[in-house]
Amino acid sequence: MTVRRKKKLRRQRGSRSHGWGIQKDHKGSGMAGGKGNAGVTTHKWIQTVKKSKELRTKLIGKYGFKRPQQFSKKYNTLNVSHLDQHIDTLVSQGKAKLEGDTYEVNLKEAGFTKLLAQGSVTRKIKVLVEVATDRAVSKIENAGGSVNLLK
Repeated sequence: MTVRRKKKLRRQRGSRSHGWGIQKDHKGSGMAGGKGNAGVTTHKWIQTVKKSKELRTKLIGKYGFKRPQQFSKKYNTLNVSHLDQHIDTLVSQGKAKLEGDTYEVNLKEAGFTKLLAQGSVTRKIKVLVEVATDRAVSKIENAGGSVNLLK
């Protein structure tokens, strides 16, 4: 009967090189110490420093912050200048009303949730919207209109 020898895996437990001589040998990239950007924090450090100076960014380490998606709120926005330009189209579509010289718009029905302040307003507009910036409210009120926030 033949004598069973121990498996190679068991025999090489505890040795750093596992039979390949020096520790850096046999990594799949010859004697170079790894592929690609392997070693950028150790022996390729000067390349990392040069590249980060060129790009003016931090190449290694953790940096920045990304807010989790569950806490960020998505708004469908509209500027007051676009509202002023396209108010007649909204009236023809039935999403706004014209009473006298005042337009009444429910932006939630039109598909918008936030009113922003870019541009100027030339007409009297009563707006119903979920969220509006302070500057947007003041621009509409200066033109003779009003903003009502929905809950």
